[in-house]
Amino acid sequence: MDDSYSKEFNSSGDNFGEEHLKKRNLTGSNSSKEIKTAVEECLLSSSSALDVSRKNIKHLTEEIYRLPNIKYFHLEGNVISMIPEDLFQKLPHLVWLDLRYNKIKALPPGIGYHRQLKTLLLERNPIKELPTELGNLTSLTALNLRHCPLEFPPKDVIQKGLKSILCFLRDSGSGKLLCMDPATSEMPPVEKLNLSDVLQCGLDLSDEWPNEEEKRRFQKLKEDIIKKEKEEFLADECVGATQDFTEAGKKQRKRDELHPSQLVLAGD
Repeated sequence: MDDSYSKEFNSSGDNFGEEHLKKRNLTGSNSSKEIKTAVEECLLSSSSALDVSRKNIKHLTEEIYRLPNIKYFHLEGNVISMIPEDLFQKLPHLVWLDLRYNKIKALPPGIGYHRQLKTLLLERNPIKELPTELGNLTSLTALNLRHCPLEFPPKDVIQKGLKSILCFLRDSGSGKLLCMDPATSEMPPVEKLNLSDVLQCGLDLSDEWPNEEEKRRFQKLKEDIIKKEKEEFLADECVGATQDFTEAGKKQRKRDELHPSQLVLAGD
């Protein structure tokens, strides 16, 4: 992995988005030019990975379809607001798609026709709804939704993990009465479910990486996401415990007001 990429990514944390939002607004790179250059480099090297991260790209051009066999597509840190309708049909061999830190509001229904995609990273995109067709993406093993303002599926479904999400979307799309996936029907209550454990199971290393650099890059990203999930989970637990303690204190004071203590001290 590029050292500068590693240092910047790992040191910035959630400030990453704020820093790059400023860079994105600067005029400079042209989407078509940046993509064309990256595609040509990919063709020359016969690489199965296309990386156009942090290029201030606003939209995807048809240049990418010159690489129908790419497996790893890095688009993190751009200003992309829309994914082409035919992206998933034109790139049928994708196993990894990183769309983090963009402005994507919706995924095209065509994603449901894909049969290879394993990892989909959507962190920090203004997505409110996942398409029901995503439920047909049975190859998916990792879905990153941190800081996406999702309303559909509902939060309780999302917190139960990937299998529950896909089951919900499939049932919603087919018009069936929504039911819990058998594999998740005995999950613990949502407030007790450690989301980092769900993510740990989902983000498994692929058996086919183009090179060791890509494998290390994935491993570092996996560790970073899991670390953030754990930190957020622990923070939520602390807030919940504080609120419970405060509520308990209020109730006790109320009971004391209604029923004064009968304890008599020596000397009374």
